[in-house]
Amino acid sequence: MSARDLAAGQRLAWCVVALAATFALTGPASAQNPADRKAVDSCPAEGGCLVDGGSYRIILPPQAPAGQRSGAILYFHGYQGSADETIADQGLVGVAQRLGVALIAADGMGRTWSYPGSPGHHRDEFAYVGRVLDDVARRFPVDASRIMASGFSQGGSMVWYLACRMPARFAGFAPIAGAFWEPLPSGCAGPRPNLIHVHGTSDATVPLTGRSLRSGYKQGDVFKSLAILAPEGCTSSWAADNWAADARVADTQAPADPPELTCRLASGCAGSARLELCLHTGGHIAAAGWVERAWRLIMPPEAPPASAGARLTFP
Repeated sequence: MSARDLAAGQRLAWCVVALAATFALTGPASAQNPADRKAVDSCPAEGGCLVDGGSYRIILPPQAPAGQRSGAILYFHGYQGSADETIADQGLVGVAQRLGVALIAADGMGRTWSYPGSPGHHRDEFAYVGRVLDDVARRFPVDASRIMASGFSQGGSMVWYLACRMPARFAGFAPIAGAFWEPLPSGCAGPRPNLIHVHGTSDATVPLTGRSLRSGYKQGDVFKSLAILAPEGCTSSWAADNWAADARVADTQAPADPPELTCRLASGCAGSARLELCLHTGGHIAAAGWVERAWRLIMPPEAPPASAGARLTFP
């Protein structure tokens, strides 16, 4: 697969959400300024932390109390990205520090991910991720029960496959601009996990309905991906919803960068796990604040109340 097929027009717009949005979700922030904290990669500079079949990098939260294990965000970069680029992203690093969690940067072999349907065929990604999780738990003060997987574009698709194949290894999933690829999975392992997906309605690189690549591979449809994860039909009406009109209303209220999210929170699904789809009017972009929002909704001190029905949520 050429960079032209998947990476054309791809850009990251990592932006930290406005302080008001953070207050709306969590209340007052810590008195300590995250900008005063120094982010340090805890892996060797040369090659990162090695595991069988690959490597990763990790930035631990500074000034963590002795003996206390922190949560973590395991992040999967996009096509042609790297773990080095992830830990160099100040927006994403700032979110992890503000949350007081570790940032684990997975590293794709060949700068891509070899999930089912992917043009990459470099390794067993599920075995690699399992080894990363095991190594992190062994070497660092990270709470294995409080790890959220997130990623952008191809990395977002990798997160979808982890939610389907390895749901019990994570507390939640926050994919951005990537879903299952064709052929779509016939089903997923249980239990259904917490998942918040973000996507742009103007995304031409990874459209909501997917697209075929010249190499013969095909990206999957986001709405069909949701139906596989939650086969009870609790998201079946979302594809027909007038998302574009709702998003335009959000955008006219106040110009925003990153764009405002228009969200549907599922109800009527089996189990209590949160399932949410958030769209914006932008293209193939990601914002660090969306990862922060997902963490705070999936793993707050107290779980948010269940929705009485599909509804709009902002931001």
